[in-house]
Amino acid sequence: MSSVVEQADLHQPIELRSGLGHHSRIVPQILQPQNGMELQQVIEQAYLKKLPVYPVGKGNNWGYGYKTPASDGCTLLDLSGMNRILSFDEELGVIEVEPGVTQGQVSGYLKHTPWMLDCTGAGPDTSLMGNILERGFGHGPVGNRSQHFTISELILANGKVMKLNQSARYCGRAGLAANLHELFTQNNIAVISKIKFELMLRPEASLRCLVRLKSANDLPAYIDIMRRLKSEGSIDGLPHLGNTYRMLTMMERFNFTKWSTSDGANQADIESLCNQYNLSPWSGAFVITGTTAVAKAKAARVKALLKPIAKVNVVSLAKLKQMNQIAISASRLLGRLSVYQRLQGSLNEFTEMMDMLEGNPKDLALKGCYWRYRGNIPEKMNPVEDGAGFFWVAPTLPMVGEDVEKCMRLSQQAFDKAGFEFGVTLTAVNAYMCQAIISIYYDSGNPDEVTRATDLVRKLRALYRRYQWPCYRRAVDEMPFNSEFELEQDALELRSRIKAAFDPDDIVSPGRYQMAVSYQFSEDS
Repeated sequence: MSSVVEQADLHQPIELRSGLGHHSRIVPQILQPQNGMELQQVIEQAYLKKLPVYPVGKGNNWGYGYKTPASDGCTLLDLSGMNRILSFDEELGVIEVEPGVTQGQVSGYLKHTPWMLDCTGAGPDTSLMGNILERGFGHGPVGNRSQHFTISELILANGKVMKLNQSARYCGRAGLAANLHELFTQNNIAVISKIKFELMLRPEASLRCLVRLKSANDLPAYIDIMRRLKSEGSIDGLPHLGNTYRMLTMMERFNFTKWSTSDGANQADIESLCNQYNLSPWSGAFVITGTTAVAKAKAARVKALLKPIAKVNVVSLAKLKQMNQIAISASRLLGRLSVYQRLQGSLNEFTEMMDMLEGNPKDLALKGCYWRYRGNIPEKMNPVEDGAGFFWVAPTLPMVGEDVEKCMRLSQQAFDKAGFEFGVTLTAVNAYMCQAIISIYYDSGNPDEVTRATDLVRKLRALYRRYQWPCYRRAVDEMPFNSEFELEQDALELRSRIKAAFDPDDIVSPGRYQMAVSYQFSEDS
């Protein structure tokens, strides 16, 4: 028997904080299986003893609950030790990984190959598999990650190991398992132990398209133009657009000396900072790839359509790095000027962020989580462990300018009433889906702010349900769901039926993406 199983009863109960207000869960123990055999044994023993388990890859589920289970009493299965890259098909561009393999690990592994990882902004220490199974997304042509993976191996709640990819060589989703793989995303019906993921071929040309809307009123037009560009194939990546506060939070911090924590930042000061950093109400950047001729043609098309409403600059990463190097050299003469220091630092960080689009994960986007954090930002960031207060709420919107503008306007009103700064990123996932990631930053050491932030999140979730904007990703402080207040009643019933078939004893991650009370099936239902 595995030593992990033998020591299972030696630990004392542990409180795990999710980083979401005061929310936490109690786990009786944390187990760390190091390979598939140990994991299978742990699950088998849990099934025999009817003890629930909650698996996590690295557990860095920022803004949605960290490594905290959806229910009390679950043994946390920390799979970070299962961190092997199992195979790599350099001809097809497919990699097979275990749950603990990180974005940074894959990026380093692929460094001298023709392939690269389409990264998310969550940083190098996050689990690749964990993000895929949470339906996360990146920035490039294979950025809609849930469409680009297959499950090689999973373990059922009773400990049975099953393999879904039986082809001699990877050929995508095919055969009898073709429509099964996504069933296991955002679900709690099995433990996934191996997946294969499709990579991105390093392009001949990789241009950065930098967009700054001329006015806040141009947002609806931007959305409609991006829908057209996505539909016609001129943009095959996932363009991200951030509002003023989302951009500022990566450059500045809340001024606790000058600004009221209950009323929010002073608008005159914010306008001054925007002028200093040359920020518009909405700013974005995305990658345009292909052969040199194709990339240039796509860039010209993008500029032509966006020109009436935005300032658009197209630059190569090499040129951006050259500009950054010149700025660094000039700092020898101008470096004592505080304004120059800020601008040079921002350019350096922006260059680093744009390098992420070359398959090199960065944690710069995490700096925003520290907007109302009173301490110094550590070099190695873990916003939950550091005590930075933040929630993320993710309503999914139709790719229609009028609808997106309405959501932004109503969300802004809710933030203004609560006394918090409204930060949001909008991503054109495809021609139909605009994904909003809304950030609520608060001082976790201020009880009043914690209460107000928690109340704001509750109101935002209710607002999005009212207007039928389903959230693409949910946080553990919402789980298990109260079906009475949920938008997608039938989906919850189907989830319960599937759960009952796969895991009738509720062993795997009880409450995760499920109703609080198991659905009662009648004989004729």
